[in-house]
Amino acid sequence: MKVSVVLVFTVIFISASVSASDENSSTSVAARQARFEERKLRYEQDKKDIQSFMTTKNLFKTVVKILFGTSDESAATSRQVLNVLVQALDMIRNSFSQRARSSTSRGLREAVDDATVAGVTMLRGYVKSVLAGDDQCAQRHLCESSKDAIREGRELGYIVSQVGGYASSYLLQQQKSIPSTSTYDAVRRGRSGEDCAKIYTNCNEAE
Repeated sequence: MKVSVVLVFTVIFISASVSASDENSSTSVAARQARFEERKLRYEQDKKDIQSFMTTKNLFKTVVKILFGTSDESAATSRQVLNVLVQALDMIRNSFSQRARSSTSRGLREAVDDATVAGVTMLRGYVKSVLAGDDQCAQRHLCESSKDAIREGRELGYIVSQVGGYASSYLLQQQKSIPSTSTYDAVRRGRSGEDCAKIYTNCNEAE
């Protein structure tokens, strides 16, 4: 869990340059505007939370607690770090996803955007699996992230999902002692488009 500190700092600094934008929709202007305002409000709240977390004083306290605190303090602080990371990943994913959808032509830049969206989606699924309360929920998060990566990553989504699935399975086996066969099977099911909620019915955690 301690290595998550380095990861979250890197991702949060990237997310500082990300800006939210509206999605294309065939529904009414009023409905689009309402969704835009909702996303904007959520984006601003996430940005505020991340900026608050990134103050020098808070960063110092966080690192000290993770490295030198009691087991309970370290675990609680690590979960806080990972929750902030999930927020940052959501911001990055939404930005790249919107940019890819708004492009009128497909080229190298669009392919990189697709791969980035798929990669961030898989990383988000891995982080949520680390935060999950039990193995069933960890597998469900991986299943859903794999399914989303295929959809959002277009042609490159399958490859990113496959590689990310192997990496996530290995790391979760080391961190949470979840058999890699179980976690990778969850990734495979998501990649196949199966209904993750129906497969892992014992997990009640909200997505």
